[in-house]
Amino acid sequence: MSERLLLRALKGGENTKIITLNGKKITKMPSALEKLPGLKTLDLRNNQIPKVCPEISTLTQFQNLKLKEFYCEGNPLFLRQPVNAVQQEDAWSLQEITSRFIMNELAGKNPFIMHVIEQHPQVRNIISQRRKCAICGNYFLTIWLECVEFVPPPKNWKISRNLQLVPLRILICSYKCFNQRGPNLFGIAQL
Repeated sequence: MSERLLLRALKGGENTKIITLNGKKITKMPSALEKLPGLKTLDLRNNQIPKVCPEISTLTQFQNLKLKEFYCEGNPLFLRQPVNAVQQEDAWSLQEITSRFIMNELAGKNPFIMHVIEQHPQVRNIISQRRKCAICGNYFLTIWLECVEFVPPPKNWKISRNLQLVPLRILICSYKCFNQRGPNLFGIAQL
């Protein structure tokens, strides 16, 4: 439902300034928000949004929305109730191991890997789906831990007085990185 409502707002194009989805029973933050550079007010109060949009995965991207007003009270994203998780061993597929090696070599500008990757478009296509670990900065492909980090909203936003922290979706490449997380980063568990 949120995407359909957002599509109506997108008809206003880049000039859309206000989106109000208060009490619309949406379950995820609209993913097309970054296509609205003129957006100034976003009202997502009283929905069932458990985390900030997967596509908006860092504080920098979230702040780049250039919002002046953000309202999100009445959503379960403020339930900061940690649960203990059973740590599983990281068992990666051969594709994940190889992809991580290639992606991190490319990040290091390895000339041999850069030359070879030009000859293999199917490999380029696979690694184009990469993501970056929020803790160590290394790239990964398909295996990660989903977390929520609570960060203060940008100072130039007009917000409700009770909004102290905004939850952002963070992806982490391994339990090793998860164990190095900061105090405002929580793992997401299915109960």
